[in-house]
Amino acid sequence: MEVGFAGAAIVVLALAALGRPALGLACGALLAAGAVGGALRVEALDARAALAPPGKRIEARALLLEAPRPGRFGASAALEVRSGPAAGALVLARGSRDARFPSRAGPGLELHVAGALRAPRVRPGSDFDWPAYLRRRGVGSELRLDSVRATGSRRGGVLGRVDAIRSRAEIALEAGLEPSQAALLRGMVLGQDERIAATVREDFRRSGLAHLLAVSGQNVMLLGALALPILAAAGAGPRGRVVAVLALIAIYVPLAGAGPSLQRAGVMGAAGLLAIVAGRPASRLYALLLAAAATLVLNPLVVADPGWQLSFAAVAGILVLASPLRRGLAGMPGPIAGLPAPLTEGIAVTVAATLATAPLLAHHFGSVSLASLPANVLALPAVAPIMWLGMLSIAVAQLSVLGSVATAVAEALNRVIGGLNTVPLRYVEGLAATFAEAPGAAVAVPLSGPARIAAAYGVLALCVLAAGRVARLGEPRATSLAAEWRRVPRARRLLASAGAAVLALAGTATALAPGGPPERLTVSFLDVGQGDATLVQHPDGSAILFDGGPEEARVARLVRGAGVERLSAVVATHASADHHGGLVEVLRRVPTDLLLDGGDGNPDPAFRAVLAEADRQRIPRVPARGGRVLRAGGLTVRVIAPAPRPPGPAPEDPNPRALVAIVSSGDFDLFLSADAESEALAALPLPDVEAMKVPHHGSADPGLPGVLARLRPQVAGIEVGEGNGYGHPTPSTLAALGRAVPVVRRTDRDGTIRVSVGPGGAIDVETER
Repeated sequence: MEVGFAGAAIVVLALAALGRPALGLACGALLAAGAVGGALRVEALDARAALAPPGKRIEARALLLEAPRPGRFGASAALEVRSGPAAGALVLARGSRDARFPSRAGPGLELHVAGALRAPRVRPGSDFDWPAYLRRRGVGSELRLDSVRATGSRRGGVLGRVDAIRSRAEIALEAGLEPSQAALLRGMVLGQDERIAATVREDFRRSGLAHLLAVSGQNVMLLGALALPILAAAGAGPRGRVVAVLALIAIYVPLAGAGPSLQRAGVMGAAGLLAIVAGRPASRLYALLLAAAATLVLNPLVVADPGWQLSFAAVAGILVLASPLRRGLAGMPGPIAGLPAPLTEGIAVTVAATLATAPLLAHHFGSVSLASLPANVLALPAVAPIMWLGMLSIAVAQLSVLGSVATAVAEALNRVIGGLNTVPLRYVEGLAATFAEAPGAAVAVPLSGPARIAAAYGVLALCVLAAGRVARLGEPRATSLAAEWRRVPRARRLLASAGAAVLALAGTATALAPGGPPERLTVSFLDVGQGDATLVQHPDGSAILFDGGPEEARVARLVRGAGVERLSAVVATHASADHHGGLVEVLRRVPTDLLLDGGDGNPDPAFRAVLAEADRQRIPRVPARGGRVLRAGGLTVRVIAPAPRPPGPAPEDPNPRALVAIVSSGDFDLFLSADAESEALAALPLPDVEAMKVPHHGSADPGLPGVLARLRPQVAGIEVGEGNGYGHPTPSTLAALGRAVPVVRRTDRDGTIRVSVGPGGAIDVETER
């Protein structure tokens, strides 16, 4: 509040000095009122959060405010407590294996919950201020659920009706689509990204397409662009069309979650439409300021929200830069001048928004996507059809309120619409994956502190001014060249434009294409953090991947970056998230000839998802059993364990029955045993080998010296995560390796370890760091 009063005083004095004391007093009074109102609103939000203080236990009815978001240790979701001493408080509820949210739970569902409240904490090693983030949402405590169940009730009123519309919409957006595509569509149309795989979200972030998964002004604009011509065709007059679109915006904003960027877009859209009704010219700057005021009145703390900041920065950049950029593109000589107007507009808007948000992206996320501009331009033709088809599905789904016949018709229509949406959805997802894998797609640019952000915007402004100056100096010549270009026959212009596009795409494809196979036999102990992933490549192009590390390691990207275009086999050694977590993405994105299944019948849903993905991709599956031999080009895999197990459930601990194999090529042998340690290896026939992966990330293993004495490797690689909480690799294991193995490397310190075999069997070891 003190800052607000200081600002008000400065404005009053400045305007008084300029001879405008009355205006100064008016502006100062407004600023002071805003400061007081903001402070009171923040106090009210904090008071609501304080109704559920940490350290207490509660058992109450609560309203689910969002779809539960899956996590490694259970789902989480925001709740509004409806009964008991904490009634009215917002809490973040965290589920567990023993307390799971009901299936397909969504906003508006009433739950009976019980558990302990605790204060939110910053995660160790993280710079993200988690408590501040929750405070912006009005949440003061986390609720560790002991039990949770649906009461059978839902909220009523207007929001209850919106919940019903949303429920029908969610079902409609899944019709005719694969689960991954349906999750992507729900994210793009409704902002529900909780079902989108973390790997896909990361691809969209690295490629600069993350804004497509957060409903924003683009959604509101496309909603109006879809509705207005339909309303006109239906015979609605100008005012009727405006009123109808206003009603659609009023429904769509809460339907899609009413996030800060969508609130801004809704207010701006409504302001523009009301200006049309009033017969006054719409001011986009006025609408932007009105949107800022409205969102801050609702929640002053949102000013610190990255989404709010990026949304307003993007729109401000578009207001300032899009028009001159569009004129500049239209006036350029050559093929660019012949681009269709919508594409020119899209490029100008994309460039403006990219430039305006770059410093904030660097500040909040520590990196800037260099792939953003080309990725967004190439995505332009697909985004509008995806949104329009999705919105059309939502509209059709509402017909189900008319009865069973209408429901059947709506479902049939939505399956057709979903089928039509398959192609653009697949295109956008593939685009994000391609640009995310490009070298230098995201560049680390740490930008901390307001001063550095201001300096970055200052440099950006100077560059824009300089570019404008250069453009004005070259304008006569550019205008002349553009005129000469327009005199070229249309057929030749089209041919030249097509040729330029082909050359650009060919250059992009060449730049993004991975290299070929290595010239020598290469074993890569991939740096995937606390997990396992080992890639074996032969010069003939055959390649085998043993395990895929944890999901967040993005092993598919590492495999493609190693020059692998096709995997001869993927080996899932056993059911453990730090081994199989990344294999779903590998099977989805890298063509694979065979999956060697070491799951041993384990019912783990995450491991079953790997098998389901193999079936979806029509990849043959072979169970891993001792004695099996696989050959792929110049590589031979001999499985020496596990033996077939007797009928019955899988063992609770999968490590002792993890796949153990020898990979051979010529005179080179590699020993791989996943997490199987000496107790499981003691009875196996272990030959001399040239290299090995140390079992179980270098955990304590009293029998390891005996195993090493039998294997006698020249090189040992430890796949282990930096700063892991298990103490891996242990001192005893390092000591045993130091005594028995000439060369020992570890991924936590050395990064990816590459062992290559040259002429005469000479072994070279290279590390990433």
